[in-house]
Amino acid sequence: MATRSTIAVKMSDDSIKKVYCHWDGYPSYNGKILKNHYNTQELAEKVVSLGSLSFLDKSMDCPEGHSFDNRVDGHSVAYGRDRGEEIEFEIFADKKSYDVCKNWEEYNYYWDGEKWFVDGKELTDEIIEND
Repeated sequence: MATRSTIAVKMSDDSIKKVYCHWDGYPSYNGKILKNHYNTQELAEKVVSLGSLSFLDKSMDCPEGHSFDNRVDGHSVAYGRDRGEEIEFEIFADKKSYDVCKNWEEYNYYWDGEKWFVDGKELTDEIIEND
């Protein structure tokens, strides 16, 4: 069973770009990967650059042979790039617009330009470890 999440990033123009991620949305998995591997503005933007994700991992690159059905360990799986589906994401004009959006997924991650949050709380090692 999937643990769904959303991943939203404040872009340089203050808009918010949000994608859906189907698997392992727990702070002990997706949260830990976001905090440890996508902890700069440039890296956070890479997470949302491919649209919605089936699976988040330590790299957004696409090595030879990587696909939806043949995932290379350590590499994220995107619905558009790796499964040939339409690239999907949502854009919000600003944080206020994003905040009024209803997110029905179990966990909702947000990069504010400096750090990650999960469901409105700063994503800390304590949250990751106590998940």
